Amino acid sequence: MIAWKQGVRSVSWLLAALGFAALAAGALTQERAGEARVLTAELTGVIGPANAGYIQRAITRAEREGAAMLVIEMDTPGGLDTAMRDINRSILASETPVAVFVHPSGARATSAGAYILYASHIAGMAPGTSVGAATPVQMGGGDEAPAPAPAPARDSADEDGDGEDSSASRERTAPSSAQAMRNKVVNDSVAYIRSLAEMRGRNADWAEEAVREGVSASYSEALELGVIEIVAASLPAFLEEADGRTVTLSGGREVVLEVAGAGIEAVEKTFAEEALAVITDPNIAFLLLNLGFIGLLVSFYNGLEPVTAIAGVIFIIIGFYALNTLPVNYAGAALIILGLVLLVAEAFFASSGLLALGGLAAFAIGSLMLMDTEVEGLRIDWRLIAATTVALGAATFFLVSYGLAAQGRKVTTGDKGLIGLTGRVVSWDGAGGYVMVDGERWKAVSADTLAEGDTVKVTGVEGLTLRVKLVK
Repeated sequence: MIAWKQGVRSVSWLLAALGFAALAAGALTQERAGEARVLTAELTGVIGPANAGYIQRAITRAEREGAAMLVIEMDTPGGLDTAMRDINRSILASETPVAVFVHPSGARATSAGAYILYASHIAGMAPGTSVGAATPVQMGGGDEAPAPAPAPARDSADEDGDGEDSSASRERTAPSSAQAMRNKVVNDSVAYIRSLAEMRGRNADWAEEAVREGVSASYSEALELGVIEIVAASLPAFLEEADGRTVTLSGGREVVLEVAGAGIEAVEKTFAEEALAVITDPNIAFLLLNLGFIGLLVSFYNGLEPVTAIAGVIFIIIGFYALNTLPVNYAGAALIILGLVLLVAEAFFASSGLLALGGLAAFAIGSLMLMDTEVEGLRIDWRLIAATTVALGAATFFLVSYGLAAQGRKVTTGDKGLIGLTGRVVSWDGAGGYVMVDGERWKAVSADTLAEGDTVKVTGVEGLTLRVKLVK
């Protein structure tokens, strides 16, 4: 009886302990649920389709999960205008505050990165960082920086109204078509960044200078000029400084940031985003195309061997997909194709190597022209071009030499493979009889007088009859 009561008492204490534990866990869960949560996404390297898709997904996730803020941790030399505008459209339409924090020390937000910083709801920089140099780069490989044409000068006669505006004067002052195009690009970029600056209450005049003159600013200068709102040494310090500030979201809704001490969670890139970032590197895309071509070339010289042919086609498709997302110069692409065609033609026409040399030259020049941009990180490394050109030349030389050597070797199969073989006469009557050649009994004819046991050599094949001669 006593033992039974002690058992009941023990069970009661156990149930009470479990109840208290459940209450404590529930309170902890509620406390954590009430904590502010900040998501972070890294925008590093060249801004391209892969980075744009990743940042857009991070913004969508922050909205869906009700995060207090998304912080884009930036360190970029710039990138494609289209990718930058895709990111900015998502930021401007976001229902969750989006901040840009340029860090760690030594990081930068230049070119396209400056536009994204201006589009953010709140911006900060770490000590030792910089922002600016937002001039749109010259497309097409020109050396002259895009800049507005100077205003046409007027002489004193024109100012007084006494002179006449001659056609020569108009030709002198009118900008060229290339200059006019550069003016359009720069003026459009100025209007875009000024609109972002006015929307966020940042320094629009300095933003225009960053576009027209390519000026940059250090973290302290950016704060003094009103380009950014915060200078902080770390992400938690940035959140402390951002706490309590008011930002305006799309639709004019104002939100007071409550992010001090918030839990920080990084938005990781998916495998697809990582893979896209790799293959959209122009050097990787260029390498994939050339590996695909070499695979097809090897398959062709091996009687359309399927494994290398399939691998080559896959590499070429992936390479073309990657190039489709990059600013490609079609003249450069045409030269590359011409070069590859000439390398293949070398195997069919006796040109003493001239077709191969012309093909390699066209390939190298086209490769240098292929990327139609001066954006840092979006051009193909000349060392890769040189190595690929040498590799293609060596592969072509080897395959052509192999083919020529194969043509010079004696045929060992089929009817022609019997010519030159020796055999023994089995039986003979007049001009014909039977011989044993290569272990087989053949009907044979000969202009020589032969007898059983004589050694003969095959000089020709006519259907199933061998033409032989006596070996003396």
